[in-house]
Amino acid sequence: METIGFVGAGNMACALGGGIARATGEQYSVVASDPSPEARTRFAEETGGSACETLAALAALADVLILAVKPQILPGLLPEIAAENTRGALIVSIAAGISLGSMQTALGSGARIIRAMPNTPALIRRGMTVLVPGPAALPEDLELARTLFATAGRVLTAENESVLDAVTAVSGSGPGFLFAYAEAMIDAGVRAGLSREMTNILVKETLAGSAELWRSSEKDVGTLRAQVTSPGGTTEAGLNAMADQGLSDAVDAAIAAATARSRELSGN
Repeated sequence: METIGFVGAGNMACALGGGIARATGEQYSVVASDPSPEARTRFAEETGGSACETLAALAALADVLILAVKPQILPGLLPEIAAENTRGALIVSIAAGISLGSMQTALGSGARIIRAMPNTPALIRRGMTVLVPGPAALPEDLELARTLFATAGRVLTAENESVLDAVTAVSGSGPGFLFAYAEAMIDAGVRAGLSREMTNILVKETLAGSAELWRSSEKDVGTLRAQVTSPGGTTEAGLNAMADQGLSDAVDAAIAAATARSRELSGN
């Protein structure tokens, strides 16, 4: 049995660890290290795995180390990880903005590293993850990472790390953009005369159902949009109003701003 170790025991570590434990049976065990006793206890309870207090104890067990700490914390941890990773574990980082190059420099040229960009729907096993392997990562390392992250949703791979800035904007920040749209739609429904309680339910189920319809359909999103847009009808009137208010420009600006910020954080 291989051991998957999480450096950090927060929400994403719990989601991925639980998914791995449930989906792979006895093939992998999961363990996390975290300075917080509460976080360690939660990880063990939610995943059925175990937890340890120190990185040294984790590294002594792990065949894969998933770096699940905040980006501002990771650079300071990399020298310790390099010193403790005497078993040569595969390193998978989910820290946004920390480049493969900077990790390779800190961990050594022979370190096998993969960057992963998951998003928060991974918490309910409906996530989207993009993987990019480092120069020393082996094909079997990438396949293992795909297996692990597939327990939390869909997985794509890319050869060029530069795409991760746009990935971060589209799928990493995307849930936040969608929730902001939902908030605006709820507020608009209340102003139109509905109760907030009813509007909240209407918006939640409409967005969830529409996403599932798109997900299960072989039709592209433009076709699905056209099917609900009758000439001279209510949907057409609303879409025209959105266009007049600059919906496409606002979305372009959001993706561009998020991409630019990701580049700044990663030093690109």
